Amino acid sequence: MLSAMNSIISKEKALTMEKEAKDLLKKAKGLTAPSLLELRFKPDWEAAAPMLDKAALLYKQLGHIDKALEAYERAAHAQERLGSQWHAAKHYEVIADLSRQQNRPKETAKYFKMAADYYLECGKPTTAGEVLTRGARVLEEPDPEEAVRLYYDALDVYESSEREAYAVDSFRAAASFLLRLERWADAVEVLMRFGALSDKVGARNTQNKSYLGAVVTWLWAGDAEAAWATFQDAMHVESFESSEEAFAADALFEVYRLNDEAAITSLVKSRPIFKQLDSQVARLAVRLPSPGSKIRRMARKLKRLMADPEDEEGEEEEGEGWALGTVKQEGAEHRHRCTKMMILPQTDIHKGKRKKLSDNDDRPGLGS
Repeated sequence: MLSAMNSIISKEKALTMEKEAKDLLKKAKGLTAPSLLELRFKPDWEAAAPMLDKAALLYKQLGHIDKALEAYERAAHAQERLGSQWHAAKHYEVIADLSRQQNRPKETAKYFKMAADYYLECGKPTTAGEVLTRGARVLEEPDPEEAVRLYYDALDVYESSEREAYAVDSFRAAASFLLRLERWADAVEVLMRFGALSDKVGARNTQNKSYLGAVVTWLWAGDAEAAWATFQDAMHVESFESSEEAFAADALFEVYRLNDEAAITSLVKSRPIFKQLDSQVARLAVRLPSPGSKIRRMARKLKRLMADPEDEEGEEEEGEGWALGTVKQEGAEHRHRCTKMMILPQTDIHKGKRKKLSDNDDRPGLGS
């Protein structure tokens, strides 16, 4: 009996709430139009705005999502006309969340972006970045492309507004998502940007791990040349040049150059630094070499890229079946220093001798 009464009361209350919302919308609509009878010669947004806010909330509480969306859009517009970008942004956030509940990813992305734009207008770039990142996270599964766009928008906001200290979570989330999508080049770009940003705020450990993560990503993707070029760029940064991460990267290149899969596996499992990278990068690092990478081809490329000029002279060509190549005795200890014991002393690479890919390499480094 009590349950039935509660059901009746709930239904009656819902009808009352719906009628109230409808009346509020009607009154608000009248207030936003000029009226000679009421001597109103321009829209009264100040009076209409709270009515629209309440009507939107009532529809939301009733679960009438489509009507709530319409009411919130009107409420946001009213706040815009009043010059209250903050309140307009809050309304657009609610609209984005309601759109997500309705499985409308394009509209969800649109309204998260609009919310961020209004936060920027009222001088809240950190909040704008947070909103864009939240939007990207909720769209990762339903619409990966929109999620990527929102992540990039968030990173751009933090960088352009010089709010680097607040950008850490967004950069990590973006890099992790791009790695899961196997968009290696995009992931490396984000990691390198993260490293540069970390440099600005003095976060040296984070910076060094970002650069090592970028190298690991290219090696996992099987692109030895891109990995080496990325390493050379990072070596222009003084804090990275003599870091543990730089030694670990150099050791990786050595064992890859020697075409030794067992040595690669041993290295990444024996060096704690690889497990200390951000989670998604660390998962790749400890599984190197990747199953699909062509180690022999990577070794050939690295042998050519890493060779000192004097070592290149006199090397013998051994055709397609080449595995390790004939290495000139002079300088052999320098180039094979870490293949057996996996111990990497400070070498000439960290003193600058390998910073350039060639004498006429004019690409700018990260530190420039």
